[in-house]
Amino acid sequence: MKVSNKTTQILMAIIAIILILAALKATQPISMPLAFAFFLVVLVYPLQNKLEQKLPRWLSLIIVLFVLGGVVALAQGALSLSAEIIEPKIPQYLDRLEQMWTVIKSWASNYGLPVPQFNFQNNNTPIQLTQQALSGLQTFLSTVSLLILTISLLILLLLEVNQYKRKVQQAFPSRTSQHIINAVGNTSEKLRRYLTVMTFTCILTGVLTGIWCLIIGVDLALVWGLIAFILNYVPTIGSIIAVIPPTLIALLFNGVPRGIATVIGLGIIQVIMGNFVDPRIQGKTLQLSPFIALFSIVFWGWIWGIAGAILGIPMTISIILFCEEFEATRGVAIILGEVE
Repeated sequence: MKVSNKTTQILMAIIAIILILAALKATQPISMPLAFAFFLVVLVYPLQNKLEQKLPRWLSLIIVLFVLGGVVALAQGALSLSAEIIEPKIPQYLDRLEQMWTVIKSWASNYGLPVPQFNFQNNNTPIQLTQQALSGLQTFLSTVSLLILTISLLILLLLEVNQYKRKVQQAFPSRTSQHIINAVGNTSEKLRRYLTVMTFTCILTGVLTGIWCLIIGVDLALVWGLIAFILNYVPTIGSIIAVIPPTLIALLFNGVPRGIATVIGLGIIQVIMGNFVDPRIQGKTLQLSPFIALFSIVFWGWIWGIAGAILGIPMTISIILFCEEFEATRGVAIILGEVE
């Protein structure tokens, strides 16, 4: 049976994709930090380019790294502050949960329903504490090594980013090289705009969430605002998850009326931001469906673990935007996302 050239090309493309994904999973310690570094370069390159017009390259690079370090320090400070706020309240939450669980068990036993047993108290033995400490140390060392590798790759990429056009022009014919350069430039610009607008809307959502929780009287309003800011980077799914914790806390400690007021208020904030504010600011750009967003997180999480789940949405967006630039792969962009 004779196989057409088009069928052969499709089969070869599928095989190539499978091999690339297998290579990414096998080379996770290198490929994942490299992906992080690439996205950081896309975000900070305009700043570096402007600085290099007035300052030496080495000084521009130092300033860019200081800016990134400041952003990381700000995020770490917010997380540390949230942890300090939550820690003193953990015993109170555990006691309240234990009381409610006792009521639930009593109700279930009256109807003969099986109830699993939970231990809400922290009874760690010295051996368990030692194991936890060693596990925490190993995680810390892995994080530090990952951070060092990412920063090293970022510095090297920023030093060579101005040379990639010349290298592409030398490696490919003039028409192909120009097409690749335009595709990379357009994809970088759209991705940068997407992430910038997404960050702005996430900040606004987090602030409104914190203010509403403060008005209603929900405990840990600052923490829920920070969680809403982080989770809203995940389209649709993150917005839904961000409403659940403050609503549960309001129901547990503030009663049913305030719990209902909390979920209604936070739901209105998410609907307004997701359906009116974000589209107006974003303009004609990429919108992911909830299914593709969830699939991206799960799929890239399978490839690269937790870091892959964090990179899942930007990776998928980059693939869609890049495919949209070429006629042969535009169908992939249409299937994965709605590009207008």
